[in-house]
Amino acid sequence: MDRDFRFAQRVVSCVAVLPWLGLSILAVLILSSALLGQTSQGSQAVVSLPTDWSHHHLLFSNPATAEQLKRVQQDPRYWQQLFRRSQATPPEAELDVARTSELQSGSKTSHASKNHKLKRDWSESLGAAGATVGAGQYPGKFGFDVTTYNCTTDFVVFNTGLAGSGTQASIIAYNNLYTGCGGTVPKVYWAYNTGGTISTSVTLSADGSQLAFVQQQGGKATLVLLYWKASTTETVGNPGTPTSEAAASYRGCTAPCMTTMLFDHGNSDTYSAPFYDFTAGSDTLYAGDDAGLLHQFTGVFLGATPKESTIAPWPVNLGVGTDLSGPVYDPTTGNVFVTTSYSAANNNGGVLAAVCATSTCAGVSNGHATTVIGTVTPSGVLGPDQTAHAGCRNGIDTTKGSNLRLDSPIVDPVAGMVYAFLGNDGSGNSAVIQFPATVSTTEFSYHSCGTESTVGTGSTTGVPLFAGTFDNAYFTSSGSSPSGNLYVCGDTSADATLYQVPINANAIKASTSVVAVSSAGTTCSPVTEVYNNTNDFIFLSAEASGASTSCTAGVGGCIYSSNVTPWQPLTGYSVGQEILDTNFQIQVVETAGTSKSGTAPTWSTTTGGTTTDGTVTWLNQGLLSTTITTAAFATLTFYGPGTVVIDGNGNIELCTGTFGCIDLTQPTWATAPGAITNATFGTWENLGPDGIPALSAAGGTSGIIIDNTVPPGTEAGASQIYFSTLTGETAVQASQAALK
Repeated sequence: MDRDFRFAQRVVSCVAVLPWLGLSILAVLILSSALLGQTSQGSQAVVSLPTDWSHHHLLFSNPATAEQLKRVQQDPRYWQQLFRRSQATPPEAELDVARTSELQSGSKTSHASKNHKLKRDWSESLGAAGATVGAGQYPGKFGFDVTTYNCTTDFVVFNTGLAGSGTQASIIAYNNLYTGCGGTVPKVYWAYNTGGTISTSVTLSADGSQLAFVQQQGGKATLVLLYWKASTTETVGNPGTPTSEAAASYRGCTAPCMTTMLFDHGNSDTYSAPFYDFTAGSDTLYAGDDAGLLHQFTGVFLGATPKESTIAPWPVNLGVGTDLSGPVYDPTTGNVFVTTSYSAANNNGGVLAAVCATSTCAGVSNGHATTVIGTVTPSGVLGPDQTAHAGCRNGIDTTKGSNLRLDSPIVDPVAGMVYAFLGNDGSGNSAVIQFPATVSTTEFSYHSCGTESTVGTGSTTGVPLFAGTFDNAYFTSSGSSPSGNLYVCGDTSADATLYQVPINANAIKASTSVVAVSSAGTTCSPVTEVYNNTNDFIFLSAEASGASTSCTAGVGGCIYSSNVTPWQPLTGYSVGQEILDTNFQIQVVETAGTSKSGTAPTWSTTTGGTTTDGTVTWLNQGLLSTTITTAAFATLTFYGPGTVVIDGNGNIELCTGTFGCIDLTQPTWATAPGAITNATFGTWENLGPDGIPALSAAGGTSGIIIDNTVPPGTEAGASQIYFSTLTGETAVQASQAALK
């Protein structure tokens, strides 16, 4: 119990705005092992942490009332989100005493000034040509203990997108993940031929002992439940074969074993990953198919016999006859939210639908009918339609003849909002559309259209817009009316571009272009966010024509990180810390101190210019759009005054020589922001770490999984990102120094 209490204290410190929350966390940690997937390690309770695709689509803003908290704390994903975000703050014993003295003295020397270069830790083959987790799909990560790393029991799992065989795994897991682990890093934990092709994201059980995923067998979708077992002999090219069990005998089978359940009606499933409801007593899973049917499975991970619900209204027919996205269950309203793709063949789809799945939503009016379980409440047509001026945007159909995939929506049960993402809204725009999550005549009603924020031009060739993500300001603001930003990669018909979409008091506002991440039309990955102590990072990739000079020519695909931390008043800042100002320029702390009260200072907009802010001095690194195209320094090259380069330490250097800069050899670069390095001819000023580090990724990446559960300083490489390339047939772990 002492260990549980210490961990609860750290979580409480991160959400101290709710005075009753500490008791709630402690109660859950001690009394509700089933809820959080606790296991036992000696005499101590261990809280494990699964992370899969669903944690990017069911997100929780900060509960503002006891009633809101009571509702959301029944869903383990809420606690799992708190654990990820709270662990960004190190325990008291690990606080850096030197940082305190820095703030007092205003010293320019700081551990924070080290670069946060994006670095590939390892890359492992997923097998034959075409192996990939898939565009818009995610690997899964399991952390055995939320308070520490474990080289043996922490693992990351990738589907390969290829048909399983005796020489090709359909699914593979790695452990020994971290650079500080002994021996081979990583190791194959297990690898299986499951007898089909897995092309959508996997779902993890709370204790990590089981997986659920959809695979295609003979062109038909089947739900697979798998008990895995560690192996020392299995590889991606020499996979094991789990014992196949009937559903009735699956629960007691000896691992590795699995059971498969053919989807009722026998349709295929191209995009719909399975969503598991962790709510206590539920043990229910939802998945869609390519004919517009939403399926429900019960008895999935716990004690009952797994089976599909086939008594009316299940499976629920959305009446569109086209591909469904991964569904997202809202534990507050009892609705499953799912999007449908646009199909030119039958001119159906392009809607967000709420499907009443539990008694919570039954009996309300959707403006068209009084709902019962199984009632579908569709939005209006969100995307193109073959009839001009039809649908929500009343625009001209610009993609007639093109299919258009809609990604899974994002649902925030606390704020009561749902977000849909459109590669073309029917009027030639890429767009994010906000809907209320409550079905009623005045909120999410039959054929309602939501509120739109456009994010660039729309694709005429079916390029999808994948889901964005919120920043830390959103997650920590009031859940009744959260404010912050949604970041999404839009402009699907032109250069892929990162957009900031403000959310002001729970209302979506007009977007602003932040930075182009490609130099030609291409698709972006979904956007992933991680908050780490004082920094808020986002990660995304472009499939081709990456704008960064850090990415390999010819590979094209590029993964990026960007610090989107906003300025805060009365905050202690150390040398090298960065924020993104309101001009989308990167400001780096040159002199440590405490920021002023009230509103932000008037920022210098000149690269190399400084801003005084209380006792802090900020150094302008330049626009993100400039930073992303900054080239690496080269000797025997003349640089004109005002030119910026990236030095060998990953810092940006500004040529301040009156007549330019040239070096015959590599200089010994000064590492502190604002420090001067003498060139052979001219001078360089250090502007701080590269503000948007990048890494080549063949064909771009799948969705990106963040492991941010390990306190800083505990293990080299123990807080990282995971993804697969889309064309390079590899599984990748990458690091950024600021994540450790």
